[in-house]
Amino acid sequence: MMAFVACKSTPTASVDSSYMMAQGHAQGTTWHITYKSFNGEDLTPKFDSILKAFDFSISTYNKESLITKINNNEDIAPDAIITEVFMQSQRIYEMTDGLFDPTCRPLVNAWGFGKHTDLRKPSQEELDSILKFVGMDKVHIENNRIKKDDPRLTLNFNANAQGYSVDLICDYLKAQGYTDYLVEIGGETRAIGVNPYGDKWRIAIDSPIDGSTEANREYNTVVHVSGKSLCTSGDYRNFFKSGEKKYSHELNPKTGYPKDDSLLSVSILTEKAIDGDALATAVMVMGLERGFHFLDSLPNVEGYFIYGTSVGGFEVMKTKGF
Repeated sequence: MMAFVACKSTPTASVDSSYMMAQGHAQGTTWHITYKSFNGEDLTPKFDSILKAFDFSISTYNKESLITKINNNEDIAPDAIITEVFMQSQRIYEMTDGLFDPTCRPLVNAWGFGKHTDLRKPSQEELDSILKFVGMDKVHIENNRIKKDDPRLTLNFNANAQGYSVDLICDYLKAQGYTDYLVEIGGETRAIGVNPYGDKWRIAIDSPIDGSTEANREYNTVVHVSGKSLCTSGDYRNFFKSGEKKYSHELNPKTGYPKDDSLLSVSILTEKAIDGDALATAVMVMGLERGFHFLDSLPNVEGYFIYGTSVGGFEVMKTKGF
């Protein structure tokens, strides 16, 4: 998770009073948007409208959403939002050798992470039966319909939809002529222009402390960002332990098992938040060494890795351009 840090670069820096902040709830989480206003207009109603339409399209928690109907095998066309996220998901699925996979929600539910209740280790037989209908290679778009090889397959875009909603808000602000803003939805952020002090936006990356919350978070570092998105994925807030074994909610969709690696969180700088959101999820599954080399090989993508040590502390690795 990340937070906007409103601090001055120098003690004498003056604040631009034309900046406004809007906030609300969407996608089962909170959102905060700071923007330099032309005339003091409160854009909260417009942001709410965009995010409510987004939820109606792609939220699996909304029983009337388009994605819910598609998952229920109703004969209905995907809209532009679902189509865009679907196509991006297929691209990241192929880039990551299947480690980013929006069809793996039944595996998440089998471990109890879907509803955060009944956390348990499923049997191998149960996982094998689910794996038969998991995989983005088993679903495609044809004649303006999403076609599944197996009707039991379902799509859940939680790992990149939030990033895309950040991009949609940024697209709206850009189209309206706004040049300075920070958009944060559920911890995924994108920063354009400068903050109220005339500097790059400052976004804090949390230390990956097991069980920490927004109320007792500690910051690991602060990143100065402009013209980029910064997205983080970690396994320190959603896990369970059985004896000495820790089971992360970050599942390998090819095996059905949680990742088993020292990597605790990764924060990714990209142009678009949808890409950073998806890549962060995939890299967590890859683990520290493979994930680092993967990100380091990508153009215009940088990563900040926090991993656990044998003595219980944290260490950091960064790609060369971070």
